[in-house]
Amino acid sequence: MTRRFLNDRAVTIVMVAALATFANALFNGFALDDNFIIGANPRVHQLQDQAAIWLTPYWPGYGEELGLYRPLAIFVYALQWAVSGGAPWLFHAVSILLHASASVLAWALLKKLTSPAAALFGGLLFAVHPVHTEVVANVVGQAEMLAAVAVLSGCLLYASRPEGRPSGAGRTLLLAAVWALGMLAKEGAIVLLPLLVALDVAQRRVLPQRASMAQYARAMALPVLLLAGTLGAYFALRIAVLGSVGGVDAAPQLPFLQHDARIYSAFRAWTEYVRLLAFPLDLSVDYSPGVILPADGFTPMVLLGLLILMATAALAAVTPIRPSAGFPAAWFCITILPVSNLLMPIGVLMAERVLYLPSFAASLAAAYVWSRVVATWRPAPLRRAAALAAVVIIGFGVRSFIRNPDWDSTEAVWDSLIRDHPESYRAQWVNGVRVYRDGHLALARDYWELAYRIWPDDPELLNGLAALHLRLDGHERAIELLERSSRITGFVGRTHVLLSFAYLIDLQYARALDAAERAAGLDADLATARALRAQAMEGLGRDDDARHAWAEALRTPRGDAWTMWGMFARAQARAGNVSGALAAVDSALYRAATDSLARRDLIALASAIRAGCYAVGPATHGIAPHASPTSCEDPLRAWGIVVPVAPQEVATALQNAMQEGG
Repeated sequence: MTRRFLNDRAVTIVMVAALATFANALFNGFALDDNFIIGANPRVHQLQDQAAIWLTPYWPGYGEELGLYRPLAIFVYALQWAVSGGAPWLFHAVSILLHASASVLAWALLKKLTSPAAALFGGLLFAVHPVHTEVVANVVGQAEMLAAVAVLSGCLLYASRPEGRPSGAGRTLLLAAVWALGMLAKEGAIVLLPLLVALDVAQRRVLPQRASMAQYARAMALPVLLLAGTLGAYFALRIAVLGSVGGVDAAPQLPFLQHDARIYSAFRAWTEYVRLLAFPLDLSVDYSPGVILPADGFTPMVLLGLLILMATAALAAVTPIRPSAGFPAAWFCITILPVSNLLMPIGVLMAERVLYLPSFAASLAAAYVWSRVVATWRPAPLRRAAALAAVVIIGFGVRSFIRNPDWDSTEAVWDSLIRDHPESYRAQWVNGVRVYRDGHLALARDYWELAYRIWPDDPELLNGLAALHLRLDGHERAIELLERSSRITGFVGRTHVLLSFAYLIDLQYARALDAAERAAGLDADLATARALRAQAMEGLGRDDDARHAWAEALRTPRGDAWTMWGMFARAQARAGNVSGALAAVDSALYRAATDSLARRDLIALASAIRAGCYAVGPATHGIAPHASPTSCEDPLRAWGIVVPVAPQEVATALQNAMQEGG
């Protein structure tokens, strides 16, 4: 195959390599975030309400807290849903095509900066790199690719202007539009403006001389003004939708990313960046504690990461003198900075998906090296170098192809995590979820306690483990876990629902009432929160308040249950309203038509009410606090407002924790 043929067909070669490498991802389903952002997101299932698409946070729940705003990604998902009816294969086909497009753009930009042969090598490296499998094989990675396509397109458009001429108004307006679309797809596209400056330095359009820099500043005045206006409009839109620029709590399950330890952990991640770009053999679907341990001070790995960061920054500084050495480092520094936790927490300690655009630095470095090799090496060693390059490309492609099925489904993701990194606390969490679903509650508790020992500060894990302890009569341990969870993320309503329930079991009625009040004010199961509030009031002897609270719970969506009506009947009887109490029992019986045990106790309740059992009597405490009759048993003594922990709920909590942010 001749060099001319390779140059003429380079775009086809790069595209085919990208398509072939990720072709088997076409058979994947939805995994992790796909299920929430696409599969269960009403905004994606329609195109009529555009405001719901463009003027709401990315995450359906806790969107303002997490601080993610990606309306273009949501719109693109909605288009695909409308065409496919939700069939995953179309989403994956679009993902593969997006990656192929990004790969071709990478090749085209490399061709502007290096030789055709070098651009082909770098473009192929980008097309097949294993670090891209999470982005391409997992549908929500489209946001990452849309942003990367925008950034690469902007850089190519900017680098293609004639030599010696500034960017004209038309080209700058087009750049601004591309940049805006990129940022609306994913926040990481914000790096375009500094990349354009780095490109000018790498292309020697500005020299490290006073006259050249002054002339460049004058030429860039209009482009910077237009692009600054675009950035300002984007930030204004983010603030209008989210209430802030970056959200309130981007990493609730990793609280160390919110304090000074975030910087140490960010340094630690730099060693992983280098390893993943250069030797992407050991990959992980998740890099949470256990796979990478967070740091709260200087450790050997933190120091190594800091040294790598400093060396990369120093290398970037030589771009004006030697672009072939400095520009790859500059590209990496600029593109990794917003997703490195150095500026702000991003929701994950480290993830392969954040390396999609930064990984172009590896392609740049490879292309520059190959240009040097072609220019200086003799034919024989050059052929050996070409053979080695082919081995690398093929090896990377095979590694990616083999890994694509790891993202077939959430279960497949979990399988790969357990297989590759059982030391992860989430791997043990997965083990617990699976045995829980099979009914082995004690074994699930043991797995989750092991996960807790590995990493004790994930509120989703704490809530699930606490709920399991409640089912196994371990309310004291549950209270300990839930109080810790509440300190980490006080805005999660489910935490306070569980905490109120646990306090009721422990006869701490004042605390139970406080937790129920907080749950009712958050995104919680309002019917359950209000029922817990009523039970706590009963425990405090506030029977009249409790009666009104039960009535309020009944009016709540999902509150029209037989248990609610039975409790309300009992509260009515305490107030002396026998006819109202019996009417409430009738309503409960109607709703318990198929539950023979419930009907038995409700009939007994009606008899107790007629006998005057609830008219007087001291309070008796238990799971369902009540004022029991003086001379007869309370038929509802064993019935409380149960806070269920269904297997699907436990699995959903784990999925939530595994891919938020980033």
